[in-house]
Amino acid sequence: AESFQETILSRRTVHEFDDTPVDDGVIKRAIECAIAAPNRLLTEPWRFIQLGPKTISKVEELQKASKNVGDANEGAFVKFTNIPGWLVVTTKVSPGNALQEQEDMKSVCCAVQNLMLSLWSEGIGSKWTFGPVQRTDKFAEICGVDTKKEKVAGVIWYGFASGGLKNVDVKCRKLGVDDVLKYLP
Repeated sequence: AESFQETILSRRTVHEFDDTPVDDGVIKRAIECAIAAPNRLLTEPWRFIQLGPKTISKVEELQKASKNVGDANEGAFVKFTNIPGWLVVTTKVSPGNALQEQEDMKSVCCAVQNLMLSLWSEGIGSKWTFGPVQRTDKFAEICGVDTKKEKVAGVIWYGFASGGLKNVDVKCRKLGVDDVLKYLP
């Protein structure tokens, strides 16, 4: 129990990665953990799309073309080709059933947390991102997402942290347990 709790408490977002490739077995184990997440009515609303260099180049071109559109400059400090691993995460759409879409998104969030914890337990850092480019229909198209059936829930960037996981910024929380837990008689 202690090592599991330590994994949860020590995991944090990684912003800078080195170029060491991550073995596909690590990703498959992480996805196996992800799809073990709870999901109401066993809808299994998630899908994971691993992007290769050619697709990442297309995304980078989309980002460059979008620089003057709305808030597309947000997050523009990231050079996409410096991110060693990309997993696009999708969730099902349920037109006319907002409650089911909400339940499915909650399940996808649980799945992403499981995935990121699994990666961390194997020494791999990650960052869940959902910038303006990733919210576009063109991004979905590049990634093969059928927007009539699913929508992008975000992208998990992953890889070995520059300098190792021990050098990642310390997790800072504003609230402690006593701040968020209320007891009722």
